[in-house]
Amino acid sequence: MIDSYHMVTIEERKFPTLLFISICYILGNWLFKSTVVDILSLFYFGYGLVLIFTYAFLYFKIKISLHTSAIGGLLGFLIYFSYHYKINLILLLSIFFLLSGLISTSRLKLQAHTIREVFLGYIIGILSQFIVYGIYYII
Repeated sequence: MIDSYHMVTIEERKFPTLLFISICYILGNWLFKSTVVDILSLFYFGYGLVLIFTYAFLYFKIKISLHTSAIGGLLGFLIYFSYHYKINLILLLSIFFLLSGLISTSRLKLQAHTIREVFLGYIIGILSQFIVYGIYYII
């Protein structure tokens, strides 16, 4: 199914994306049932949502950067985690924001993605975490 660990073609990305969607759902569901770390389950549900969006974009022949969506999702999670528990995480958010710039630059420098793919990954990563957190409070 996969010729190279770089997963250059869109067809090579489909199976691993589906696999990780199911892993994120299983982990999120397991953590959600635990009342101690239920907010951590939103982190995995958010990543599952990112992967669903990524899988949908594959049918439009658009390859989204999973590296930037991962760091964007982590930033989104830290933002609502800070908001939810009323904790000041400005220093940690600043460090991860700089790290996201390094990751984005490396994806472009390695010519693994275009600017559009990197930007889409980052925005979808952050927005998916906010969507999941919003749904969490609607329910």
